Amino acid sequence: MIAPASLPGAHELGQRCIAAFTRVVPATLCAFYRIDPHLQAQDFSLYRMPEQMHQAYLQRYRHYDPLQPRHCAAAGRPVLSLHMGMAQQGRHETAVYQGFLERHGILDVVEILACDQQRPIAGLSLLRDSRLGHFSVEELGTLHALQGLLEIAALAPYSRVDERLAGLTPREREIAWLLRDGADNKTIARHLDLGLPTVKTHLINLFRKVGVGNRTELVSALFL
Repeated sequence: MIAPASLPGAHELGQRCIAAFTRVVPATLCAFYRIDPHLQAQDFSLYRMPEQMHQAYLQRYRHYDPLQPRHCAAAGRPVLSLHMGMAQQGRHETAVYQGFLERHGILDVVEILACDQQRPIAGLSLLRDSRLGHFSVEELGTLHALQGLLEIAALAPYSRVDERLAGLTPREREIAWLLRDGADNKTIARHLDLGLPTVKTHLINLFRKVGVGNRTELVSALFL
C-alpha cells in the first residue's frame, strides 16, 4: 500500500507557485502571500527579495502600493500591472511608491490575484529591474492564462507545519526550507543571492531562536 504524500506547507506552496510562474515569465524578485478577510496581505513567501526591502515595504510603503489587494480587487482584474494601478491613485501616492521602487532598482511590477467566489485569498507579486525591463503585453496575456493555476494552488489544502516557523523572519523561513531539502551554505547563498557570511549569520540566529545546536536538530525541530 502506498502511503499518502504529505501536504506542502504554506511557504512551500508559495515557493512552488513562484518557481512555476517565473519559469514562464521571468522576474527579478517575487512574493507570494495570503490575503486576510480585511484584504490585507500576510504570510509572505519571498524569492530573492532583501529582508530590508520587505520590512521597509511593510512598515512604511504598503499603504502607497497601488497593487495592494484592496486596489486590485476594486479594479476587478485578476492581473494588474504597475501602470494600471498607478493610473487609479493620486500623484502623491504614486510619487512616494515610485521612489521606494527606484531605490531598490525596480522598474516594473505585476500583481496576480487568486479568488474564492470573488473574494481575494492569495496573490503573487512579480518585480523586475532594468535588466529584464517592463512586462510586455504578451507576458501579461500569459499571466492571465496562468492565473487559474494560482487559484487552484491557493485553494488546495496545505500543512499547518508553518505554525512552528511563525517566529522566524521571511528570510529565515526560506533558509529553513532550503535546509530541510538538504541545501548546503553555498547552495543557499546562490539560491537567495546572499553572501556566505550573511548565510552563516542567519544560521546562527536560526539556531538561537529555535534552541538547537546544528542543522539536523533544526530540521527535526521545525519539520518532524
